[in-house]
Amino acid sequence: MSNWIDSNKNSKILSIIGSTDKKGTTESNKNLSLKRVDFLIKTIENRIKYRADFKTIGLGEKESELSDNALDRKVTIYYVQEHQFDLEEFIINDFIVSEKIDTLKITRFDELKLSKKSSLNEITEVTPNATLFSLEGIEFQFDSDILLSTAKRNLLKWVSLLNQKPNLKIIIIGHICCVPRDDFKLSSRRAKSVKNYFIQQGISEERLQYLGYGSSKPKYSIPENNGYEALMNRRVEILILDK
Repeated sequence: MSNWIDSNKNSKILSIIGSTDKKGTTESNKNLSLKRVDFLIKTIENRIKYRADFKTIGLGEKESELSDNALDRKVTIYYVQEHQFDLEEFIINDFIVSEKIDTLKITRFDELKLSKKSSLNEITEVTPNATLFSLEGIEFQFDSDILLSTAKRNLLKWVSLLNQKPNLKIIIIGHICCVPRDDFKLSSRRAKSVKNYFIQQGISEERLQYLGYGSSKPKYSIPENNGYEALMNRRVEILILDK
């Protein structure tokens, strides 16, 4: 632990989460997980700075699903290093939104076999909440989060839908291709760029969330075999939350 502290003096801790195995009562495990977090905080002292809204969380046995009890008895530190500070917003946002998505039963629009000749308004009338749409023609300038003008035109049908359905809430999801990691959160920045475009078109920010999956959920294995596979991996999706 001392080596980790010494090598991260310029880092920032976002959250510390403690967990236990299922031995003992639920209440005692909850208290034990918090005690483990408190012990770690005392060990760190003030040698590493914390995010302003830093939280300690004691899960107790909540996420204990492993066959090896020893692996459940742990404390997890979420932190960013100094060179990642400008990505902090995206790291926090992606963590929160991905947890929300994990609680949903998602239906892919392509699996519903609905007529694509219907308007987007008609389609969303009959699709359930948590339906996931893959958008076509949403392209960005190379290696950036700047939307091309053609992409903005293709997004206008979603602007129209959001205007027609004032209760509609969505999550915009970004994916990248070609590389196994998204070290610069390009997928998150691109998803936020789409969100910002909707806001510029008069859509309330309260109805919009975004998330970047990097290249962790490709349609085709990475590295891709051709440009088409890369294009399918490098995509933007919209998940409907509420209608």
